[in-house]
Amino acid sequence: MPTVIANRYARALADVVAPTGNYTEILGELEDFGAAYRESLELREVCETPAVSMAQKLSVLEALAGKMGASHLTLNFLRVLMSHYRMPLLEEAIEAFRNLAYARLGVVRVRVSSASGLSEQQQELLTARFNELTQKRSELEFQLDESLIGGLVAQIGSTVFDGSIRGSLDRLRSQLLAQ
Repeated sequence: MPTVIANRYARALADVVAPTGNYTEILGELEDFGAAYRESLELREVCETPAVSMAQKLSVLEALAGKMGASHLTLNFLRVLMSHYRMPLLEEAIEAFRNLAYARLGVVRVRVSSASGLSEQQQELLTARFNELTQKRSELEFQLDESLIGGLVAQIGSTVFDGSIRGSLDRLRSQLLAQ
């Protein structure tokens, strides 16, 4: 149920941002605020505890957003979340907005797992290859997966491209067992 609610808030924000098209700017501001919210136990307590009045919560929110240089639109979105007691859904709302913004901007998210860190040149080559493959602008998220022996695994939505050594060995094992 929380995801459904977060999606509603994200859709509303995306619809408000649509005329200007500055999804990237709003997403960046939300991610910055989300990082501060995630890292600060005190901020989460102020925003989520019923012991603090709504006026005080909104005052803290406005002060923090002002220091972070958040736009009026981002601040209004955060105010709405706060006044409707939805701040615990902030991370889900940001993720839902990211998905909507990327869809509207024609950006594809690609999650790339590798056994070891990739150089900047390798990351750029992968980005170019996925741009070519998807015919869209690709945003790659790189992560280490120590369970891979070598190679990499990329995921776009539900499609997985397994170029790992472990994946090759698993496919070879399946072929040998099938014979």
